[in-house]
Amino acid sequence: MEAKAHSKQSYTKPGQISWMEEDLAQCSRDFAPLAEERDAETGRDDVSRAKDERKIHVGVIGAGFAGLRCAEILLDHGVQVTVLEARNRLGGRVHQENLLGHAVDMGPNWIHGTLNNPILNLAKQTGTTLSTVEDHPCVFDQNGEVISHDKATELLDLVWEIITEAFKYSNEESSNISLERSLKDFFIDQIGKKGLSQQDQTLKYFWLEECLDGDNLYVASSHAKILYKIADKALKHADIHLRTKVINFENKSSLEGGDRKVRVTSTENQTWEFDDVVVTIPLGALKCGTPKFEPPLSPAITNAIKNTSYSRLEKVYITFPRAFWESPESESTTTTTTTKSTFQSFANFLHPIYSPSENPQSWTLEVNSLSSTITFGTHAQPTLLFGIYGPCATHITSAINTLSPSSPEYFHVIDDFFRPYYALLPNYDATNPHCRPRAVLATNWQNDELAGYGSYMNFKTPEPREDGGEEGLGEGSRLEDDIRALRVGMPERGIWFAGDHTAPFVALGTLTGAYWSGELVGMRILKGYGRALESVGGKEVVIGNGENGRGAGDG
Repeated sequence: MEAKAHSKQSYTKPGQISWMEEDLAQCSRDFAPLAEERDAETGRDDVSRAKDERKIHVGVIGAGFAGLRCAEILLDHGVQVTVLEARNRLGGRVHQENLLGHAVDMGPNWIHGTLNNPILNLAKQTGTTLSTVEDHPCVFDQNGEVISHDKATELLDLVWEIITEAFKYSNEESSNISLERSLKDFFIDQIGKKGLSQQDQTLKYFWLEECLDGDNLYVASSHAKILYKIADKALKHADIHLRTKVINFENKSSLEGGDRKVRVTSTENQTWEFDDVVVTIPLGALKCGTPKFEPPLSPAITNAIKNTSYSRLEKVYITFPRAFWESPESESTTTTTTTKSTFQSFANFLHPIYSPSENPQSWTLEVNSLSSTITFGTHAQPTLLFGIYGPCATHITSAINTLSPSSPEYFHVIDDFFRPYYALLPNYDATNPHCRPRAVLATNWQNDELAGYGSYMNFKTPEPREDGGEEGLGEGSRLEDDIRALRVGMPERGIWFAGDHTAPFVALGTLTGAYWSGELVGMRILKGYGRALESVGGKEVVIGNGENGRGAGDG
């Protein structure tokens, strides 16, 4: 249901400013001066510099969207930038693979929200093809029977009505909601029965899942052009080191007794010294204690890393010789599907009990068809994209982790698991070659060390400790304060954090959020050195904090 448009007006009172808007307004004080320049596709190579012209050297750790955007901001203001990236490529979790001649995204597929979204602007600038996907899902019940269109619409409207109420309740009553109360609990209270599966996201922080207003657009031609656009400045002007995994940060005073430095060490015992470092490695890696910090991070940062959870979202592409589900009739004289479903773009398989050997836990699944030329144009392909979550995703990735994607074993593991579901689509015939997959491809972020063994940050109900407390949550701890702590970083030590886990609340866990977070940190570093520019009366002027280039903080 990622295509569902979002509007906060459905759960806020007229004139009410949500916590999200308030937070975004605070963040915007830093990056608003850049918006007009970015959207006009201009640079800052010819702008006047601050009077303090001493050379600043910043290390950006990680070359995902957060790191690349931060590097772009710093380079535009004359800062020397070195990028250290553990992978052999740029982009981080934004990555494409070739699937029978089609470039498919292994990371994000969607632009969430079209109102004031910088990723949408970059997509337009680069000619990236975007698609509006009709949200008319076909729903199968636990026995594999198609739920009537009217009934499915009624159920889905009910789901969104409850979600809207959950946003409103969480936004207004967050301080009074127990951390143990999940969105699933809220659903059970609202509908009084089972049948609609939700992950155990904590309702207390469900308001943090609010997203930008507007439509959700599918990136049909992949994020490749957007990535190249964001990486362009760094590729031309930064010192980039690929295959360079950082394992240690050490704060030290310079030999001359001047300003402190941050020493960075890689697995190959290479060392660099920077005035500041921007750590953009995924939250999951930080939770694993990689890399190390000497001295240790502050209690606020340490607790923030522990408290914020990391999701298990994976996806599976299955490509066929042709999109058999779009054919008016099967070419075979016999079919195994007699019920005509209304499958157009999405399908949901609710608590399936008809595949006990492959899916004994009856995990709910969803699938998106990529075959419509009306929706995807020249980028249409006879492919089904399955989304899998939580334990189901862990089950699949564990099964394929040691297998080569080109091996028959890999193919059969995936096909055997998903066949009971695509076999329910219109016109399926097991004897028809068009109904047999040509290729399969699955993400495996949960077993990717550099991705932090997961995909993006989210909010789960806390796990109980043996002493009866809540894992990772200190007394009085609030996740919004944890995120703010990560966003502030430790500027007094020259250590900053960026990524989808430090974004404005409205974009947490998204690519837009990662981009914004890099932008925010870049501006705060520049503020600290008196290098940042902002618009005053239509003219750009230098601003500074009067602290000798240190301690810009969160503001």
